[in-house]
Amino acid sequence: MTKMENENTVSHEETPEGTKCKEDSLLPIAEKGLFFHDSFFEDIQKHFETAIDQILDMWGETKSMNDLMSSFTRVRERNSQEENQVVAFSEDDQTHKVVLDVHDFKSGDVKVRVEDKQVVVEGRMEKDEDDFKSMKSFYRRFNFPGEVNLEAVTSAMSSDGVLTITAPKISQDANDTMRTKGQ
Repeated sequence: MTKMENENTVSHEETPEGTKCKEDSLLPIAEKGLFFHDSFFEDIQKHFETAIDQILDMWGETKSMNDLMSSFTRVRERNSQEENQVVAFSEDDQTHKVVLDVHDFKSGDVKVRVEDKQVVVEGRMEKDEDDFKSMKSFYRRFNFPGEVNLEAVTSAMSSDGVLTITAPKISQDANDTMRTKGQ
């Protein structure tokens, strides 16, 4: 696992779940394999696939069952509006997960940070071609229901540009313990 370059240096630790940030700033993004082939993403793949299906249906795009990402990429090439960016959510007893397609951006163009009890994801890239200069960007903020351990939020990106953010829930038992210690 390697850490992608970020503009700011942050304290972090490597874990099986990804790279953890120990302070409120930019999160390192752990690099992983292909989204639909890396077991790291297994639990969220179906949610992401459903989100892709919805966008393909909205655009009347023919679906290639053996390569859903190629079908989706064709839609994004024609129209890269924010509403065509695949975003999927999942939740279990321990975590909230957000998965979003950022394949239009190179690894260093995407930043993830915790700010004001929210997770912020932004991407920005500039392209120079001959006499033309173009810029593409996005900015997303995510709030999670209930209590979330923002110091333990992790992020990982697949090699084909799918970003996964994992926000661990704070259990009711942990909340009770913290309240008891504070008394």
